[in-house]
Amino acid sequence: MVKSRKELEADVVIIGGGACGLCAALTASFGGATVVLIEKLAEFGGMTNWAEGMFAIGSKLQKKMKLDYTVEDRFKAHMEATNWEANPRLVRAFMEKTADTIDWLEELGAEFTGVVAHYPGAPFVWHMLKDWGREGLIKHLVKRAQAENNIKMFLETPAKSIVKEGDRITGVVAEDKEGNTIRVKCKAVVAATGGYGDKREWVEKYCKAGKSIKSFMDAKQTGDAIQMAWDVGAAAEGMGVMQAFTFMPNEMVDTQLMMAALQPNLWINERGERFCDESIIWRFPVVTNALSRQPNARAYNLFDQDMVTFLKEQGIQFTLGEYLEPGAELTDLDAELERGVKEGKVFEANSVKELAVKIGAEPKVLEDSVNEYNACCDKNHDFLFAKDRRYLHAIRRLKFYAAKLGVVIGITEGGIKINHKMEVLDKQFNVIPGLYAGGCCAGGLIGESYIIVTTGGSLSFAVNSGRMAGESILSYLGK
Repeated sequence: MVKSRKELEADVVIIGGGACGLCAALTASFGGATVVLIEKLAEFGGMTNWAEGMFAIGSKLQKKMKLDYTVEDRFKAHMEATNWEANPRLVRAFMEKTADTIDWLEELGAEFTGVVAHYPGAPFVWHMLKDWGREGLIKHLVKRAQAENNIKMFLETPAKSIVKEGDRITGVVAEDKEGNTIRVKCKAVVAATGGYGDKREWVEKYCKAGKSIKSFMDAKQTGDAIQMAWDVGAAAEGMGVMQAFTFMPNEMVDTQLMMAALQPNLWINERGERFCDESIIWRFPVVTNALSRQPNARAYNLFDQDMVTFLKEQGIQFTLGEYLEPGAELTDLDAELERGVKEGKVFEANSVKELAVKIGAEPKVLEDSVNEYNACCDKNHDFLFAKDRRYLHAIRRLKFYAAKLGVVIGITEGGIKINHKMEVLDKQFNVIPGLYAGGCCAGGLIGESYIIVTTGGSLSFAVNSGRMAGESILSYLGK
């Protein structure tokens, strides 16, 4: 087949059709700019398709709940949580935009069912979408973008390079699914392809325990726009930051087996040693940091038959996201554990010594860990790691179980250095005229470790940074 070359022209090219890219495209179009949006996958949305909700401060929903949070309060909390490693001007600009963005999204058809707290004591800032991200948000953005005469969108069209002439961005080279080259002449480009969680060499190079962690799903998140921006002189920022979770490997997140595996019982590493206050599971970046320090970033959740009965009759003490409510009874747990054993995700035994052999730990080390933990339970006080007593459950009754745990990447955060206007900076902190970035491509929102005090911040930053990039582009174009 003879390959062809297609020439297009627009004011703006958006690389990536997720939340950031779609919001940038709509904002630019609403302001009178012509837009070409290219997406390498066969559908729009990227990782947003699996999102539950987003951060905002000062929204109408919060005001109805009589929540008196201020931008200043949440800004301070965010910056303290990042040890002031985040870009403060960027964080402030982002937060000031969030309430208006909830209204903007509702005007486009999105619905929010309420505002929740992610963990005990957390602020009520997580605005929950009526449906998962694909139906709850992306569908509405795509529908409106398709109705805009100023926007042309292309699926299965990966960008290959950003064109820079002199000191300015002048175009993008892409390729359609037939292998034909598309060159789009433009005045501005937005890098919005998301993170690089599926690019193994980068994960291993930049991420904590990178060689031992896996991607949550193969979403083709390979950092394409990050590399393209670097190629035209962009500075790097935030590489290695990941939204990672402690999960049972190769298990769906909404199963009773997964929920049982995540309960804050006795967690031990491959050596059979306890390594954390297990209740930090409520703050998933924190427990993932603890697990990442262990051999091969792997662990086991130990519990006995009494805990199985507890989970079936009294319900779970920890819940992941909004999948189940605390106290939900795992009525199918017996069958789920049987499945877990068959699939090699759970080990069962009639003694702690036998369990140690099955998981490859030194029997005496594991027996000492269990005895030490049981002593804490008997005294109703965790004299080792100070875990809340409500989560102390002794391990004594046959049978004994060990559920596998590991680290998986949901998304990565960072790659391209930007300022608070979403303008991309070079290594001398100078603006590269015409180049913008947002969402998971961009660095500066957080520090070296993911945080959740700004719950829903990843989706919120994707949406808000897209809008902010679009507004900056309109100013750059003089519109």
